[in-house]
Formats: sequence, C-alpha cells, structure tokens
Amino acid sequence: MGSAPRAVAAPRRGAAVAPCVVFVTAALAAAGCGGEDSERAEVRSYLTRVNEVQSARKGVLVRADTVLRGYAEGKPVGAPALEGVEAEVRGVRAAVAAVSPPPHARDVHSRLLAIYDLDASLVGETVRMVQYQDTAPGVLEPLDRASRTLRRDLGRARTASTQARALDRFGDTLGLVTARMMSLDAPVLLRPAHRAQIKRLGSTRRLSTQLQSAVRKKDSRRVAKLLLRFRASSTSKRAERALTERGIAAYTARLQKLTEAQTELGRAQARLNRTFRTS
Repeated sequence: MGSAPRAVAAPRRGAAVAPCVVFVTAALAAAGCGGEDSERAEVRSYLTRVNEVQSARKGVLVRADTVLRGYAEGKPVGAPALEGVEAEVRGVRAAVAAVSPPPHARDVHSRLLAIYDLDASLVGETVRMVQYQDTAPGVLEPLDRASRTLRRDLGRARTASTQARALDRFGDTLGLVTARMMSLDAPVLLRPAHRAQIKRLGSTRRLSTQLQSAVRKKDSRRVAKLLLRFRASSTSKRAERALTERGIAAYTARLQKLTEAQTELGRAQARLNRTFRTS
C-alpha cells in the first residue's frame, strides 16, 4: 500500500552565506586647513549620529547576522534563537530613520534604510521557514501512523466490507491532515512545495475513495489498477528535489538583493565622500 506523503523539507542552502548586517557609514575625508563649511559639518554630524545609533544596537545586528549566516550555511536554527529578531532589526531601522539627514546625505540615508528593510524581511521569512519546518512534520505524523495501520488492516482483512472500512478510516485521517496542512502559514519560499503537498494529499484521498468503492463492488480489475496508482501517489524524489531547488534559488535571490543593496550603499558613501573631498 502507498506510503504517506512526507513533510515539505526546508531548502538546504549549501554554500550560500548571508552578508553581514552591521552597516556602519563611511566617514568623510579629512577637512582641509581652512576648516569645514556648514554643509560638510552637517554631513559629518549626521554620519556620526548614525554610527552612534548603530553602535549602541550592535548586539541586535550581530544576533541577526548570526541567525542569517547560520541558516544560510544549513546549521540547525531553532525558533527560540529567532524570537524577536525581526522586531529588533526593525527597531534599529526606526532609530536610524529618526536621524534626519542633510540634503547631501539623503541618498546614503535612503539606501541604508532600504538595507534594514531587506534585512528585516529576510529575517522574518527565515523565522517563518523555521516555524514551518518545525510544525509540518508533526501535522503529517498521524498520516504516517494511518498508512501503517492501513497496510496492516488490509493484510488481515478477509472481506470486502472490512477492507472498505479500513480505507474509510484512512480517508478520514487524510481529510484531517489536509485541513491542518492548509491552516499552516507557509513561508513564501516554500509555498510551491506546500501547495504541491496539499495537492498530493487531495489526490491520495480521491484514490482512497475510489479504491474503497471498487472494493465494495468487488471489481478486482479496477482494484488492481487503483492499487498501482495508490502506491505511486507519494512524492517522487525527483519532484521533491525540484521543489527544494526552487526554494534554494528563491532564498539565494533574497540574499543577493541584500548584497546588491549593500554594494549600492557603498557607492553612495563613496559619492558623498568625493563631494566633500579637498582638492
């Protein structure tokens, strides 16, 4: 008899590594012997205040960086380690946003805030992935037991009605598990795999119902055909691998956006520095 569909696996990240999330703004080039004008002084004051805000909350950023790097490297990251990290990063973002930039520093300021937005979003998505990874196997576990029970009961059954009742019980479990799977908050990166799993559960339930009907009617030819389909209804390794690879690609794309945003921030900082470079 067919085995129960397995839990959706969280993507393995392999060599992908999350970039550092501590964003310290570059300092201006030293002022000439004539001293600083007001615009230069305003920019330097802004950079100093932003650095102070970030330094005061360095522990939050290091924690977020540790979580993202650990998850990206495939290390076990439990829900307790993630608790409150997204809110903490957004708190740092709010503190940085409260520092009003002078006109020349607005580009740097907006790019810095964009990095915090991307970082907080990635942390939040990682939290949801870990929570889903922790919850989904428990939701599917009753189906594993029901599948073993079904194989045992069908092996012992001597009448069509007994076989049909065993299939009916299995179908009830399928319905309950499907409902619970549908209630899970699937993260964006795992939604394709999650939806595919729910689709497989529905397909298995329909086959169970059809098989039950064929057993009651004692249609041996149809029973034989449905049994073959029922046994093949669990996920193939190739399909699972394709879904996992899709999740890996999506997660890597998120990391790449964060890396690109950091690069753009560096360029904006360099432009700002050149603006006030002494001749």
